[in-house]
Amino acid sequence: MVRFGILGPLLVTDGSGVEIPVVGARPRVLLAALVARANQVVGADELAEVVWDGAPPPAAARTVRRYLTRVRRAVGPEVAGRIVTRSPGYAFLAGEDEVDLLRFEACCARGGAAVRAHDWARAADLLGGALALWRGTPLQDAPSRVLREVHVPSLDRLRAQALEWRIEADLNLGRHDDLVPELSRLVEEHPLREHVHGLLMLALYRGGRQGEALAAYRDARRVLVAELGVEPAGPLRELHQRILAGDPALDGPPAGAVARSVPRQLPAGGPHFTGRAGALRALTGLAARAEADRSAVVVSAIGGAAGIGKTALALRWGQENAHRFPDGQLYANLRGFDPAGVPVPAGTAVLGFLEALGVPAARIPATPDARSALYRSELAGRRVLVVLDNARDADQVRPLLPGTPGCLVLVTSRDALTGLVAVDGAHPLSLDLLTTTEARALLAHRLGADRVAAEPEAVDELVGLCARLPLALNIAAAHALARPDVPLATLAGRLRDTPDRLSELDTGEDAGSVRAVLSWSSRDLDPDAARLFRLLGLHPGADLDRYAAAALADLPVHRVDLLLDRLTRAHLVHTAGPDRFGMHDLLRAHARDLTTPHEERRAALSRLSDHYLCTAATAMDTLFPFEGHRRPRVDPPPAPGPPVHDAAGARAWLDAERATLAAIAEHGRPEDAIRLSATLSRYLMGGVHAEALAIHHAARRAAHGTGDSHAEATALARIAIIDHRQGRFRRALLSARRALELFREVGDRLGEARALLYLGLVAKEQGHVPEATAHFEQALDLFRETGDRLGQAKAVGSLGALALEQGRHREAADRNRLALDLFREIGDRTSESHTLVGLGELSSREGRHEEATGHLRLALALSREVGDRSGEARGLDALGVVHRCQGGHEQAEEHHRRAAELFRELGDRAGEARALVNLGALAAARHRHQDAASHYRLALDLSREIGHPSGEAAALSGLAEVAATPSGTGTPRARTPRAGSPARPSARGTAARPT
Repeated sequence: MVRFGILGPLLVTDGSGVEIPVVGARPRVLLAALVARANQVVGADELAEVVWDGAPPPAAARTVRRYLTRVRRAVGPEVAGRIVTRSPGYAFLAGEDEVDLLRFEACCARGGAAVRAHDWARAADLLGGALALWRGTPLQDAPSRVLREVHVPSLDRLRAQALEWRIEADLNLGRHDDLVPELSRLVEEHPLREHVHGLLMLALYRGGRQGEALAAYRDARRVLVAELGVEPAGPLRELHQRILAGDPALDGPPAGAVARSVPRQLPAGGPHFTGRAGALRALTGLAARAEADRSAVVVSAIGGAAGIGKTALALRWGQENAHRFPDGQLYANLRGFDPAGVPVPAGTAVLGFLEALGVPAARIPATPDARSALYRSELAGRRVLVVLDNARDADQVRPLLPGTPGCLVLVTSRDALTGLVAVDGAHPLSLDLLTTTEARALLAHRLGADRVAAEPEAVDELVGLCARLPLALNIAAAHALARPDVPLATLAGRLRDTPDRLSELDTGEDAGSVRAVLSWSSRDLDPDAARLFRLLGLHPGADLDRYAAAALADLPVHRVDLLLDRLTRAHLVHTAGPDRFGMHDLLRAHARDLTTPHEERRAALSRLSDHYLCTAATAMDTLFPFEGHRRPRVDPPPAPGPPVHDAAGARAWLDAERATLAAIAEHGRPEDAIRLSATLSRYLMGGVHAEALAIHHAARRAAHGTGDSHAEATALARIAIIDHRQGRFRRALLSARRALELFREVGDRLGEARALLYLGLVAKEQGHVPEATAHFEQALDLFRETGDRLGQAKAVGSLGALALEQGRHREAADRNRLALDLFREIGDRTSESHTLVGLGELSSREGRHEEATGHLRLALALSREVGDRSGEARGLDALGVVHRCQGGHEQAEEHHRRAAELFRELGDRAGEARALVNLGALAAARHRHQDAASHYRLALDLSREIGHPSGEAAALSGLAEVAATPSGTGTPRARTPRAGSPARPSARGTAARPT
């Protein structure tokens, strides 16, 4: 697509962003005049006045026609046909995307409408984008005073209006501190514009600088009186008085309080994109449909072979059309055809999108379905471009589709995605190889027109050997650029004679030519860089950091930094984030395809596994030092590793590497899975359930396969805990029972105690009180026998929770206080917060509401400090009951609803059912009987689904009381609190936190 710019020097560029020269001063003025009035008829006489700067010759009309011929020849046949003759002159027909002025005017119009609608975030985005189109003074290089006098003043006025609107929007978004320097410059440039003075005064005042705001008014008044002999107008004087009086109505949102996050996730993309004009037009047509058709989400499925340029097309179009999507652009590489064979789960991709959209981590659900639902809610009413790159199939894509119109989704895949086309109405766009002309143009763009023109036969051979694939052509061009003195014919001969072929990219002709290019690329590396490239192909994750690369190569980190820099410059790796590196899937396949001696391969993978295990152990020691005796002993890493010696660094590393850790557990040595499961157990209980189950199941398989009954029992116990936390009680029961059997077979008394504790937790949830009591007491005896104080604390706390449910308050108080003391001595702040919830519930039941509030607020503070969302949910639910008992119904509802959301996000279905029961009780207390019945029914369905008798009983009891109350008139009768009753909080919060 050819583009025209006049908001600065006249600029004409082709679809690759390369400037198209328009030779001659008068032809340039003629083109500028037509572009400045795009889609309007410009009279021949007016054009003559402009071209000859007010003094046209007698034969001006004929000369204008000759100049038009030169302009048409310069811009090419695609655009020439749109310079048309229309009486009494000529017109240039163009779309909004082709002329920066048209785009600027459209964005200003939409931005002004957003200002009038007080949609400040949209206004700031649109107007900021509009102003960014300016490259300088409009038409500044056009040698025509008449042309500039006709157009520049009106453009300057429109720009000034857009700037003031954008500043007004930013003020209303709380960005006043950032605006002060900009407004100060504007006041100096336009000292007589009272509105600008007023904006500066308001920005200063909102930033807490009242004195400076008043001084700014005095400066404005002095200038106006000195220059014009007049006092400031009424609006500025009124603003001065309101600032003087400290009018609270002038207060805006706090600094940085932006209404909605506007993500800009599109990567830079390839700077050497060439051709694909038809595909770009097709995508523009789909975008127009998305804007016009408010009844459906518009999806384009971009298909084609690997390396053919699907991603480059999507990114180029997205970057050029970002202004169409003022609410942001989202991007995810789904790694559907990654050689590692681990596509990104839709839930993981949605998580990244939710974070980019500004959703707080505390609001992000744990389950994929809940994440997708929240994602669709966040996109409702927004105009967002979503680019889903390298999708495996339609099933991977569907959870990532918006649910309401206004968005455009671009999906790239090697798969045809016929299901997405047939079922979801996606528009297929299949990319073929570049044409020979486009491939030559790509090489000319990279190497220069002169070098390509000097060796046309060698260029044609390179094009053929590279199969006209953009990836291969760009790699070939990079090597040619690195060897400017080597003839292209020599380079083509080397490529032709290379025996290696990458069969994966066989297009049916010139089979494997891409492999030859990639082999050529890696072959020219120095030995150390080539070795690192080969070894990087062994890494099982999507990307890695410098320390993992150093472990693979068995080299110091500073040496690996240099090698990674060389590989990056050679386009064999790319940066995938701060200090992280990735490989294109074709390059990864090529790296794996290269010959690596078996012993070197085995040793590299061993070092990599050891690196991840050592770093994980260090991170766990940082986060959970009190459980160190329960984890396997791991020797410290032999070389400096990632920064995991503080809590933030440790958690960040674990979060970044958990998918790789799971891949190592699943595909590495059996002992890797077993040790990672044991090392990471506590972290994996923090809500990363998918990775937890993957690692623990891998450990179970490895232990079973090697006959390690103790390790198998340990893995089964951990699987039981994850299933218990997600409400899969039957599966948890089976795993815990088998773990107990195995622990007893091998004589592990501590393991036996932990399995009994887990069995007690499951029995408690299933309503088997005597069985739960027996399990907890047996576990406590064994923990005492083995001297495990943490286990003792958890068993005591679990017995306290059970006593509270049964109404044995004195026992509950004694046990919970003992557990609390133990947890504090040990330093387990997570379990401390859970125990405080139990004490708060006990105080509430005995009518000591202030004491209960103190316990629960401290519990909430601890839970939030350590990032324990489960403890936060339980504390909120219990605090809601306290507020209800004190008549604070609105606060109670807020706490119960937030608790229900957190439980739902965590996949804790039993906790969610309890929160719903409490919402039902609150609604009944407020005489909202239909709402109460609705909450109780939801809780009943959920409890029955997971086999949770106490939740089912509480829901049925609540429904019975609502049914016994005359609708809309009566009040539910008071009930004696009992276990699971909606009249009081559940004791679930005080149960032992699994280990």
